[in-house]
Amino acid sequence: MRSQSIRVLAVAALVLAQPAAAQRRGTMEVSAFTRYVNFDNSLGMGDAVAVGGGATVYLGSKLALDVDIAHATSNSVPYTPLHLRLVDRTPVGNRLEALFGIGYVRNWYGAPYHESDGGVSVILGLGYQLNSRLWLHAGADLDATFHTAQNSPFSFYNGNWGLRLGLGLPFNR
Repeated sequence: MRSQSIRVLAVAALVLAQPAAAQRRGTMEVSAFTRYVNFDNSLGMGDAVAVGGGATVYLGSKLALDVDIAHATSNSVPYTPLHLRLVDRTPVGNRLEALFGIGYVRNWYGAPYHESDGGVSVILGLGYQLNSRLWLHAGADLDATFHTAQNSPFSFYNGNWGLRLGLGLPFNR
């Protein structure tokens, strides 16, 4: 009975809470983040921690275009992913927003591979407004890439996923 009451109160708080201030078209945000990366087993690379930065431009009050780039080294192999995604940032509370985005990822792998690949990228996450100027973002990146070249050292398909934590600073509001 007590857990049911807690659930009812949690749902009521989300429904009744004032939504986070929506951004207007043209608002921009710069961000810095760290990302734990779990590489597909077919790549022969261990897990790594990447550091990166990004930029966001709001196309409307909730829809944004995000671009980010990061860098990591795993088993002495440099790895640099570039993401370009459309992201829906839906307010779900006074200071909270849900993030869902889909787009393109381009990966570069250094020596000994000297290869790149591209594919589909999805992001699922949450944003929390720390104060009027700073957002905390957390989420999961899911990337699926395909290798059509017969001479590729990678299998036909691989998927990398990552857990991300970062800060965003909006301006031009």
